[in-house]
Amino acid sequence: MSLFRPKDSCYWWYSFYFDGERYRKSTKKTKKTAAGVVEASLLARLQQGDAIELGRKKPPVLRDFAVRFLEWVENTQQLTPNGKKYYRYGWRLLRLSRLAGMRVDHISQDVPESIVFVRPLLNRKKKDREGRYEETKETVTCTGHYTNQALRTLKRMQNKAVEWKLLREVPKFRLSKAPGRDRMIDERAEDELEQAYLDPVKHRRIRRLRQQAWLVVVILQDSGMRPDEVFPMRIENMYWDQNRIWVPEGKTDNATRFVPMSDRMKTMLRAWCGSRKEGWVFPSSRSKSGHLTTIAKGFQAARGRAGLDKKLVPYSARHTYGTYTMEKSGNAFAVSKSMGHADLKSMEPYQHQELEPLRVAINQRNRRKKFGQVFGQVLENAS
Repeated sequence: MSLFRPKDSCYWWYSFYFDGERYRKSTKKTKKTAAGVVEASLLARLQQGDAIELGRKKPPVLRDFAVRFLEWVENTQQLTPNGKKYYRYGWRLLRLSRLAGMRVDHISQDVPESIVFVRPLLNRKKKDREGRYEETKETVTCTGHYTNQALRTLKRMQNKAVEWKLLREVPKFRLSKAPGRDRMIDERAEDELEQAYLDPVKHRRIRRLRQQAWLVVVILQDSGMRPDEVFPMRIENMYWDQNRIWVPEGKTDNATRFVPMSDRMKTMLRAWCGSRKEGWVFPSSRSKSGHLTTIAKGFQAARGRAGLDKKLVPYSARHTYGTYTMEKSGNAFAVSKSMGHADLKSMEPYQHQELEPLRVAINQRNRRKKFGQVFGQVLENAS
């Protein structure tokens, strides 16, 4: 520490380095002893974590901070390709809001909750150099799902700001309500969806795509996997004798896990994979990844043919799994772990993860089904 008095000032100044950064400012004191007290007090505050407030540099505005954040997104090994895509689009939503021009330390709890996010409409006839649809100047108000994507991206940016010592703490704020994912596929809806997917159709490719989409829905409902975990499934990760499937990666740290394989799933997957021993379960020659990436349009069409609620989405099948297995097994820890959730860690010492009760619960629900025999017959007739 060092005190000095400039020739053109009557006040003593402090000048010292802390944690690699220089701090230099007037103490507003004319006596050196009093100035020393101020300097010591400031150093104590720095040691307690107040470096941001006392430093010479102010935290950047969110728009400037995004440059560093997006560079981290592109280069990190912590995120999957889908995770990187999620945060890139999340920032595209944030940059259209007034949050983009605010300093990161000024975004308090009530600010994000008061923002009405908008998103640009896309011109689906034109793509940019990276293969993405070009944005138009027209915007629409975001639904709950898009709003939550922006808010989750903001929270991740704030966490990185804390990690990079640009922010002291992350303010807590609530996500928006996103209707649709809380819907369940009850037995009536399931029967109607199955009929809509498996009804005979002359076009061979359309028939195959419908069969594939129905199998995805069944896997979502009987295993609790996320759609982005089902699409890249590989045959070598299916343990037929143990009635379970290995998920090598996913959205959360707990996404790497085994999930149960119900009898219905097993029968349908056996029929679908045939004699193949390895490779993608759902290969796609039209996808850069080599595998299926979505069933959204097909699900909407099947839902329309079945006359079901538009709020029913593929993710509803995963919600059905969580609700039903929780009701029948009562084991919150096992259900949470099988679905790849990141919470309920405090329950781990008191409960034991078992996949078999979850498999039994799904089999009980499917007791009136023919365990995929109809699906197998459809595939056999189509070949």
